[in-house]
Amino acid sequence: MNQGSQPRPRVLLDGAYGEANLGDNAIAYCMTQFLIRNGIDVTISCNFPEYISESIGVPSINSLNFRKMNLEILKDLSQYDAIIIGGGQQLQEYRIPNPFIGMFARVCQMARRARKYNVPLVAWSVGMDWPLSFLARMMARRYLGHSNATLIFRDGKSFERARLLFEGKDCRIARSTDAVFMLPALMDKRSAADRQRFEGCAEKRLLVCVSAIDVFPGALGRLVDICKEAAQEGYTVLGWHSEIRENYDVKVRAMADWNSIPGFRWLPPDPLNTDEVADLIGSSSLVITTRMHPAIIAVSQGIATYGIATNSKMETVFDELTLPYAHAGELIGLTFSDILGCDFAPSFAMAVAFGQEAERGGRQVLEALRSVYPPSA
Repeated sequence: MNQGSQPRPRVLLDGAYGEANLGDNAIAYCMTQFLIRNGIDVTISCNFPEYISESIGVPSINSLNFRKMNLEILKDLSQYDAIIIGGGQQLQEYRIPNPFIGMFARVCQMARRARKYNVPLVAWSVGMDWPLSFLARMMARRYLGHSNATLIFRDGKSFERARLLFEGKDCRIARSTDAVFMLPALMDKRSAADRQRFEGCAEKRLLVCVSAIDVFPGALGRLVDICKEAAQEGYTVLGWHSEIRENYDVKVRAMADWNSIPGFRWLPPDPLNTDEVADLIGSSSLVITTRMHPAIIAVSQGIATYGIATNSKMETVFDELTLPYAHAGELIGLTFSDILGCDFAPSFAMAVAFGQEAERGGRQVLEALRSVYPPSA
């Protein structure tokens, strides 16, 4: 990469980032830090530009939204040297197939305009829903299948489905792991001192990051009982949410008798930045979570983590990470002693390997952008 006399490339990183989903924000953080460290200027298009700009430290603008008539971004795409669709289940179709509403439609409309301006488009570490409607398949092949597009999928199922979907098209298809696995190598080392905000590291601190699993009869009650067992073993038990939108995870606080856990308390549902999230999780000795990114951030820091899978997606994530877990519908016989007896070492080793693979995914992104900044002779 020639960073001498050439101006720094300017890319637009697009995703469902904002103050409410701290896992998605970690994706934006890791991708932004990786790009900046490789000589690329980043602007983020997202749901809450002011928060993202303040927490990540780069310019941010409103993402494309036909419902709110936020369409300025379509006119401005020509100002960027490349468009990156950054992480998450971005190729997720709206419940009623249509060409304008939902993340899948937004990505296709961005790709359509990128093609018009002959701007490279990279989908980096994304997941894809399946099956897709006929409309979605048609839009994907029409707008994402061109030679300016590089599609890097974060899981094997999405990768294999994409190979079938885009058969005969000119786009490049690759696979990598979630960019958040790069977090330990990218996070601000100065933030380690902030761990005191969360009362430092503790030998016996259980952090419970739980979503609304009330659809599984008895699951929340059993999880509360497991936390009681942890308290009896001398653990301090804290509750926290990485997804803090109203009517999402936070509502679980009123769905069970959490106060029956000795010494239990909920941490405030504050929009922490990614360094703070890593410090919070890193101050724990054990994490129980239904969410993917808290699990990734925990095991990447060597924190013992037990998963509760609420759907097939989470089962796939936990299986690939070799993370000990139980399905939310099968918690009745689970005890805290069972969790403590798990072998967490394989998940730590896998997290290291996935971190290296995530960095290779980043290099695939750089390779896709070579037309923007050809390497020096």
